[in-house]
Amino acid sequence: MGSDTIIIDHDLGLKDDNLRRFLIASIFQDPGFRSFLEGQLTQGGLDIKTHEEFQAVLQQFFSNHLGGEGGAATEEQVKRLRDCAEAMRQHQSETLESIMAYSRQGRENPDSMFWPNPTREDGKSLKDILPVSEKVPLVDKSTRIGSAGSCFAYEIARNFQRRGFSYVVTEPEHDGSKGVLVDAYDPNNPMPRFSATWGIIFNTPSLRQLAERAFGTGRLPKIIVREGRPDAPLYTDPFREGVGFQSEAAFRTDYENHTNAIRQAFTQSEVFIATLGLNECWSFKFDGSVMSNNPRHNWVYALSKPRILTVEENVEAVEDFLKLVRQHNPDFKLIISLSPIPLMATHRRDQHVVTANNHSKAVLRVAAEEIVARNEGVYYFPSYEYVMHCATDPWEADERHVRAETVARIMEMFDLMFLKD
Repeated sequence: MGSDTIIIDHDLGLKDDNLRRFLIASIFQDPGFRSFLEGQLTQGGLDIKTHEEFQAVLQQFFSNHLGGEGGAATEEQVKRLRDCAEAMRQHQSETLESIMAYSRQGRENPDSMFWPNPTREDGKSLKDILPVSEKVPLVDKSTRIGSAGSCFAYEIARNFQRRGFSYVVTEPEHDGSKGVLVDAYDPNNPMPRFSATWGIIFNTPSLRQLAERAFGTGRLPKIIVREGRPDAPLYTDPFREGVGFQSEAAFRTDYENHTNAIRQAFTQSEVFIATLGLNECWSFKFDGSVMSNNPRHNWVYALSKPRILTVEENVEAVEDFLKLVRQHNPDFKLIISLSPIPLMATHRRDQHVVTANNHSKAVLRVAAEEIVARNEGVYYFPSYEYVMHCATDPWEADERHVRAETVARIMEMFDLMFLKD
């Protein structure tokens, strides 16, 4: 009784029946051609030891039968042979790609494939590299750039402005004179933290909701929460983290102005940077709309529930955002980054905040990979990887926010990756 073991051996080559069948079945879907080819190779007694020799035999066969010498009898046979020849060409291409998988040849950054090892001769430390594999010449100082996301995002926004890039601002930060208050507003700093004063955007559904509000395809409930002291009330909008109002009237007056500013930010931006922050969120039970941050009032807790977003939910939210904006700005390009700033707190009872944060970042990182793979004109910027692996002493004293020196180094990496010559 013959063995069912597949023997891969240079000296034996395709004389091993199991290997021959395994190889042929790996390339061709047509069962009739598989049987025909196996019979030809068996009866021909060819001493094929290498994959290159096998390819040469197949190339000669297809050349003979599709070049006129063999003369296939019918159109159907010709079509089947052409399909099989195409399968062989695809196999050859895939094989070459596989052989070159760990080759430095053809890579923009030849060192990007191997983890840095300072113990090797001429080896580098992680702290000496920027994790960029390919360059995407996307922007220069005239390119209109917008951004939204976590508090890490506004560090990037101000860096662009300091360096003279064309950062899109359609709504300067409010100074309080019109009853709109912005958390951490600094009258001595003229550089806005956002393209429009939408506040910090922690989760992907909030990004989608911005576009829906801007272009009138979704209708968020108009909700304000009264906070502060009885003699000095402050009204907050659960969809705009860090933005408050001195009165209901101020909220109503600002509503359409802010909506217009959102729309202009999306239609004016040629390149938009979205920093993904959190995977945990809170949504209203009434319609599923997602708040920009956690509840801070008992009534809000009663009206909402916590959620943990899946990879697909995050992908869907960003793709919906992208599709909607591109209906009004077809050349809109998106750069996705992942904020390194960890969760301040988790609502999960089965997880420590450290493990919950790791899950959050992992889900968002996978979602970012999917979004880039599925959409043209979308790119991933590895700021998260730089902070977590390559930066030396990246954190402020709170061990959550990144130091200015770290942001500066990240922007060097942005220039290396996206700046035109």
